Amino acid sequence: MWVNLLKFAAILFFNRKVTTLTDNLLHLREHAADYAESRAYYLKQDFLEETERMATSVVGILVVFSMFIFTGLLGLMWLFSLLWQHPHRSLILGLVMLVPVLVGVLAFLAVRKLWKKKPLFDNSLAMISQDWRLFRTELTPSGEAPENTPASAPDTDTTSSATR
Repeated sequence: MWVNLLKFAAILFFNRKVTTLTDNLLHLREHAADYAESRAYYLKQDFLEETERMATSVVGILVVFSMFIFTGLLGLMWLFSLLWQHPHRSLILGLVMLVPVLVGVLAFLAVRKLWKKKPLFDNSLAMISQDWRLFRTELTPSGEAPENTPASAPDTDTTSSATR
């Protein structure tokens, strides 16, 4: 009878431990799915922003080149106007040539500012870097420092304490 009671107690104890572990695994699976879904959403948003920025840049570069081509054509017209003896034609065509040059320079500066402001896929790379640092620090035992970073390096990950 005592043996059966001990077996029953052992089975009850192990059953509770297995149930707790399976519940933890189910919660971990749900959290991992939520985490992966949120990361995929952020990557999608960053990809859309970057493709929009690339399209804007291509249009800007096309404007720059077309303005320089237009300026060249107007320059040829100006040269032809020099052949004709009109007192104000060179001034008018010179000013008209200046307008596309200014538009081209402004478009070039706008595209340059757009790309200097933020590197390509900067948000996604920062997010992946932060996730990788968090992943590495969570996998190392508490007494050891990660291989690539010295033990005295400050922990710049502020979200790890908020997500625990």
